[in-house]
Amino acid sequence: MDRQASTSHIHVLERILLDENAEPTDLPLSLLKGITNGFSPAHQIGRGGFAEVYKGVVGKGMVAVKRLSRTFAVHENKFQEEVKCLIKAKHKNIVRFLGYCADTQGKMEEYEGNLVMADQRNWLLCFEYVCNGSLDKHITAATCGLNWRQRYQIIRGICEGLLFLHKKRILHSDLKPANILLDGHMVPKIADFGLSRCLGEEQTRYITQNLWGTLGYVDPEYIRSRQISFSSDMYSLGVIIMEIVAGIRCYREDEDVIQSWMIRLEALEGDIQLEQVRVCCKIAVECMDLDPKKRPVAQHIVNRLDKTASADYLDETSIGNSLFQPWVSCPREQPGERIGKLAAGSLQVDVEEHSEILEDVAESIEWLHFQDGQQKIDQLPSRGVQDTKQKVNRCGTSISSCIPNVFYKLNKLNIFHRKASRNLHSIDMHTLEKLHNIKIFTKEELKPIINSTNLIGRGVFSHVYKGYVDNTQVAVKIPFTYSSLQNLEFENQVVIMSQVSHKNIVRLIGCCLEAGSLMLVYEFVSNGSLDEILHSRDKVMPLNLDVRLNIVAESAQGLAYLHSQARAKTVHGDVKSANILLDDDFVPKISDVGITKLIDLSDWRYSSILVGGGSYIRDPVYVQTGMLTEKTDVYCFGIVILEVISGKKPNHYDDSSCGLATRFLDVHKEGKKATHLFDMDIAVTAGDLEILGHLAEIAVECINFDADQQRPTMTDVAERLLILNRSRRPQAV
Repeated sequence: MDRQASTSHIHVLERILLDENAEPTDLPLSLLKGITNGFSPAHQIGRGGFAEVYKGVVGKGMVAVKRLSRTFAVHENKFQEEVKCLIKAKHKNIVRFLGYCADTQGKMEEYEGNLVMADQRNWLLCFEYVCNGSLDKHITAATCGLNWRQRYQIIRGICEGLLFLHKKRILHSDLKPANILLDGHMVPKIADFGLSRCLGEEQTRYITQNLWGTLGYVDPEYIRSRQISFSSDMYSLGVIIMEIVAGIRCYREDEDVIQSWMIRLEALEGDIQLEQVRVCCKIAVECMDLDPKKRPVAQHIVNRLDKTASADYLDETSIGNSLFQPWVSCPREQPGERIGKLAAGSLQVDVEEHSEILEDVAESIEWLHFQDGQQKIDQLPSRGVQDTKQKVNRCGTSISSCIPNVFYKLNKLNIFHRKASRNLHSIDMHTLEKLHNIKIFTKEELKPIINSTNLIGRGVFSHVYKGYVDNTQVAVKIPFTYSSLQNLEFENQVVIMSQVSHKNIVRLIGCCLEAGSLMLVYEFVSNGSLDEILHSRDKVMPLNLDVRLNIVAESAQGLAYLHSQARAKTVHGDVKSANILLDDDFVPKISDVGITKLIDLSDWRYSSILVGGGSYIRDPVYVQTGMLTEKTDVYCFGIVILEVISGKKPNHYDDSSCGLATRFLDVHKEGKKATHLFDMDIAVTAGDLEILGHLAEIAVECINFDADQQRPTMTDVAERLLILNRSRRPQAV
């Protein structure tokens, strides 16, 4: 493009930027390259799994240029759908769309030893630049950060923006604080329409084959049914509202939150701002109802917020620098956790009682990070506990905005239990060498095994290699770890796994703890995974009903042992057929125990995978709360049972576009038998159908949405399966 044409395009973009009524237009690639200095790293202001965002300079103004990556894996219709939604979405609470670029260029690439002309797609979107960044960077507890008027303004703005989208028949599908930007006056603007859909006038929902979204914000009903609707956006909105009000993602109304705001506002019952806090909490809880039909619509929420707004607060021009209060550095709590209300008196006792431990702990505070790239907790002084006492005493009798969070985090890690703290922080080679049943390997000893010819497994969390050590066949697992916290957790998990001894759990033989070469060495289980055998195309090893029943019965015994009988009781966290291995006699052995504890699940690399590719076995309650419990394992084991009795993968869809779990749940609700859903290869006799019916009943109980009241424990499941298994033994061949 010549200089004159380039200048002309810049003037066009500058005019659109200055004229709020101007329509978005197509923009040449050369222009977007020029204003971002060739997509320079110095101009990069954001990066995600599917795009990078750059700041561009246009005259005296600035824009944000979103450059989509991995376009080869994205259908062109998806980009067109995003542009279509953006053009329709013109509202003060939606980030303003200026233009787009869909450029395809031919480029010579080497393919299988030959040079071929390949299409290189350049898909870019241009937006107004929103200076205060995303909402997630501004969320704190009620005790600090944004004042209530700012938070209420942000909540109202988000709701009004969402109402506009829904009136235009647009599903956002990925609402979260990271996708809400704040301008110079802290006015919220909904952004990132990459997963959005424009619905027809008569259309109320959209069915997807793959799951997309963000853990903690995605609607559990969408996880269950693959159907996304306006109520799905309302669920995400509820999570966001509660997070703005409370500073954490929680899923019920909490009087502690009201109390915190009463203290900060110095308000009495009946105060208009305190009433607004209550209304927002109630709206959030209603939006997060697991029954989509009970969730309010956006119009109803906006009406309620308008009704509770005082006359002086309605003046939007009052939102400015005059309302900013001095910010207190306050770290953000992790999802599902409660902010501990520790008064100075109790903190003083803790400091005095645990002074020796605090001296050890002080140096380890530096690796306590909060999720989403938030600030580190301020380091406690390493000079000694006296400084720590002084820091606590300075808090006075009020609830400190920072110290309780430090103590809360340390308490969650059992730092204040002397034995536990020693295990967590001081485990080293010397300690592990005392574990008689665990061998410490050097990197050199395992190096011959770690090569591509020995690779037998590649998963989300690790690579697995097969080889021999001391004439014994082993499996070497290399977990993906990214921080010193995971490294310390790795050592802790070795100690825990050394105490696990059960015939239905893969035995840990040893480990390598050398820096940068963390490895786990397990017994080798010869027949591969239950997933491979059930779903392989060639069906080399078909499993009859008796074998399948024994597999689920003994697997349940292994999980029940982990939950209630092991010396170090633990949640598995990733129960699935791929993690149930079978030996030469088809005896099941559960693998990957404790692996999820080594992974930073707040990392986008894993959250996107968990909610994208593999979330068909994710417990909806876990998706909602972000908390792994024994009942999460129960849910996932219920899905394994459904796989075993149907012969279908969990993400298998029939003509009704319903997943495996949904089909079984629907049949159960209708009071019908699930005979048509069973694998006909194993449903031969009336006795077979009876056993399969009992298995289906147990599985449906396991995947019940009411985790606390309706789901059984793994011990109960194991006992019932044991009875069924014994009833078949006389018939086994």
